Amino acid sequence: MGKMITGSICLTDLSNKYKEGHSAFTTGKNGKIYMSVLVWENDEPDQYNNNFSVQLNPVKDAPDTERKQYIGNLKYVATNQQPAANLHDKPTVLPELDNDLPF
Repeated sequence: MGKMITGSICLTDLSNKYKEGHSAFTTGKNGKIYMSVLVWENDEPDQYNNNFSVQLNPVKDAPDTERKQYIGNLKYVATNQQPAANLHDKPTVLPELDNDLPF
């Protein structure tokens, strides 16, 4: 049986890295934009109980400036077959995003 995890990824950081031309972003033959990620499992949970870190995964020969670009964290939320609870206490009003976002 698999384990359920949840987390967040910073859309602002993603948008900025995409606009900077980070090599983790590619355009497929279907015209869709894909992002390569690296998920790192921590030996111990961090201070917020996160078990995983999410980074952009640059191409092999990318410059050092593209390395270790953290975009989010994940944690275990269920250890049995029960669905995870919604982690948000109240609805969040989302800010308007730039209209030129490709995704």
